[in-house]
Amino acid sequence: MPQQSPYKAYQHIEVQTADQRQLILMLYDGAIRFLKKAVIKIDARDYESAHNYLVRSRDVISELLATLKPEKGGEIGENLKRIYVYLFNRLVEANLLKDPKIIAEVIRILGTLREGWAGTKANAAHHAGPGETSQKVNVKL
Repeated sequence: MPQQSPYKAYQHIEVQTADQRQLILMLYDGAIRFLKKAVIKIDARDYESAHNYLVRSRDVISELLATLKPEKGGEIGENLKRIYVYLFNRLVEANLLKDPKIIAEVIRILGTLREGWAGTKANAAHHAGPGETSQKVNVKL
């Protein structure tokens, strides 16, 4: 069996020990990273690679959408669901047209959402009492 690189092993452990907010932040970071690479590939006229990065970012949005429980989140959950569907559709359009402007819009929206989730994490840590820890989630990505 081939040995895993130390970086891959670290990533695996990081995902396994992350709480739900951390996982969401990691998904946002991944989608944004893929989208930025897609823009670079479009500029280089490497449309196949751009397509692959756009599909990967779309897969991240699909994962965010699939794990969302709007019935528990009330109005905020429903709004987030609508935003994810909008972003998914924009990524389909960006991939068809290979349009960096659409990708920039998606990056901007994801960045705003990420800031919001990062804020909830900071707020939750600030309000946690002594000895309280966040619940850990064991997920393989």
